[in-house]
Amino acid sequence: MPLTPHPGTRRSPAARDGAAGPSIERVIPFAFTAADSGGNDTRPYRDHVESVYGALPDFSWLEDGTAVSYHDMARVIARELAADLVDIDLVITVDGSPDCRHQSFPSCLLADLMPSDPMLLGISEQGVAGPFTALRIAYDRLADGSSRRALVLVMEQSTLPPDDRAVRPARDVAVALLLGPDGAIPLERPVVTVDGLRAADGRRTAGAPKPAEDGSGRPYAARADGVIAGAGLTGPLRDTVLARAEPGHPCAGVWLALAGLLERADGRPGGRVLLADRDPVLPYHCGLLLTLPAGRAPARVAPRRKELVP
Repeated sequence: MPLTPHPGTRRSPAARDGAAGPSIERVIPFAFTAADSGGNDTRPYRDHVESVYGALPDFSWLEDGTAVSYHDMARVIARELAADLVDIDLVITVDGSPDCRHQSFPSCLLADLMPSDPMLLGISEQGVAGPFTALRIAYDRLADGSSRRALVLVMEQSTLPPDDRAVRPARDVAVALLLGPDGAIPLERPVVTVDGLRAADGRRTAGAPKPAEDGSGRPYAARADGVIAGAGLTGPLRDTVLARAEPGHPCAGVWLALAGLLERADGRPGGRVLLADRDPVLPYHCGLLLTLPAGRAPARVAPRRKELVP
């Protein structure tokens, strides 16, 4: 894996004076089943879990789960998107839940699967904010020419031990976002704001600032033509809701909603859209402004399995 250069130390064609800023080329959702799992040997993971939490009386959640790991997802995505990844020079993976196979990280596998030699980063334990953080890093590197094209890969796997404190992914899914200088969907720099500390049960601590009264968790002051709302935005919204994330996808939901909106966008005027979400536990409000094209952007969305896009 190449070393990380300081931003601005090299200039790529994407950073020419007067060139367009970073934009989204494609948004590709993936759904996985047990058939995509790379193996059924769960003993290493059982040993690992019990070494951390002590003996557990019930492992039915593991034995009966799909056990699709992030490695399994990375293999499928690298194979199916091979033609799109030839000149990718930045890959950022985001995992929204612990991996059901703990031995290594998906970025390590992608280092061998990518047709190019990209810089690889991994983001975890940021909840809803993870994809926004990844896109902010990608945006900055593309904007200053440190990278030319980027893949941001958001992943959720559902084989997890029981835990009532967290929002559990309902399915094994991933969303691949391809960014570059020539995409059809220009974006502005993502913003993540903090509304104050919260207690372990999710309640705001004494003296913590209140979230936005309109329930939007809005990190942008400017109004948009519409909003793609994450499941964490439970209050009324000031903008027209163009799409809303379905429950059960705490990290990938709003990105699946974006893919669905793009897929069914025939006849819809383009405009400035706010994609926003709020983490149900961590004190993060997240936002990203996009300019969507009028109607459907040809070849910009290619769902692998149609049931992902309502």
